[in-house]
Parts: sequence; C-alpha cells; structure tokens
Amino acid sequence: MSEAVPVKAPGNALDIVYVLSLMQVAFLLLAAAGEMVLMGGNPVYLLVPAIKSTLLILFASKAQRQRRWALRGLVVFAWITVAGFAIQFLAGTLVPAVDFTVNLVGLMTNLALPIAVIWLCRPYLRAIKQARRAARVLPVPQDPYSGTTVAVGQSR
Repeated sequence: MSEAVPVKAPGNALDIVYVLSLMQVAFLLLAAAGEMVLMGGNPVYLLVPAIKSTLLILFASKAQRQRRWALRGLVVFAWITVAGFAIQFLAGTLVPAVDFTVNLVGLMTNLALPIAVIWLCRPYLRAIKQARRAARVLPVPQDPYSGTTVAVGQSR
C-alpha cells in the first residue's frame, strides 16, 4: 500500500526539508567532532550523533517520497531537539551551577531549523491523513444485477 500523496509542483517544501535536515546533520557532526577533540579524542562521543545523523538522513530522503513514517520521524526529532533546548535553557536559568550560553548558532540549529521542519511537514501529514480518511469512506459498490428484472415484452 502506497502512502504517497501526489504533489504536482516539482519544487515543493519537502526539498527544503531535505536541505534543512542535511544542514542539521552537518552542524551535528561538526559539533560532535569538536566535542570528541575536547574530550581527549574519545570516539564514544561520536556514537549518539552518528546514529541521529543516520536517522535524519534516512527520514529526510524518505520524506521526499512523502512517506508518512518518515515525515513523522522528522517531526518527532524536531520536537525532541526543541524540548532539549528548552530543558537546557531552563536548567541554565534556574540552576546556577549549570552554565548554558544562548548564541546565534544554538538558536538556529536548536530552534529555527526544527521549527521550520515541523512547519513544512505539517501540510503533507494533513494531506496524507485526509487521503487515508477519504479512501476509508468509499461507498460499497452496488451489484447491477441485484435489481428486479423485466422480461422482454413485459411491463412492470
């Protein structure tokens, strides 16, 4: 069963979602490499960012084909990123021992990109949901031979 909803425009918002996801992967891997260098070259710090990057690339590539599970995966990852930023901000504000500096790069990668991905994926998720509902409510086909038959030359 295909989950794709055809979109007629050749350049649609999912192309932008793909590029934003690739940008997020690039920033994530760059930050992970920097963290690895600062932690003495320990490659364990690359494990979680590598898994997240792989999943982001998978979801973004399948989202271009308008797969519902991929769009949902991108939206879930975006919400996790925004929630993580909010938790870090609150911890940095409420707990004096926690140092959290808000800068332009952090705002762009942890707020702007995920919010843009959520905003751009919403119409496609709604269209897929409406298409599935419309397919579910199809009328039952009527049998053309189930009615009363009238023989030739007779009237009702």
